[in-house]
Amino acid sequence: MNPLKFLNPALCPLCGEANGCQLCSPAAYKGPCWCAQVEVPAELLAQVPEALHNRACICAGCVAKFHERKMPQPVRVGDFYFDADGKMVFTEKYHLRRGHCCGSGCRHCPYPKPLAA
Repeated sequence: MNPLKFLNPALCPLCGEANGCQLCSPAAYKGPCWCAQVEVPAELLAQVPEALHNRACICAGCVAKFHERKMPQPVRVGDFYFDADGKMVFTEKYHLRRGHCCGSGCRHCPYPKPLAA
């Protein structure tokens, strides 16, 4: 299937909702877009199909959801213990709730090890 066949530059290529892109607007004034005010991480941009790169903008909702998932999770009772050396060790339960690997080599990280560069 050719993704360009279904391309609508006013829709987010990730969720299909309106992206609010100023450049796609039918308005005569093409001032600054909302995305000029936020950081759109490369990790999120990488989720856009290659054929749609620079052809459709990610919506503010997808950017916000991405940042929310990356925010640190509060530590709760049972999320950690102290080892024999007195170091705080996070449990697998905490890592799963956090939702991603931080890349620090955590003892109980349930996520695949990052590939060596």
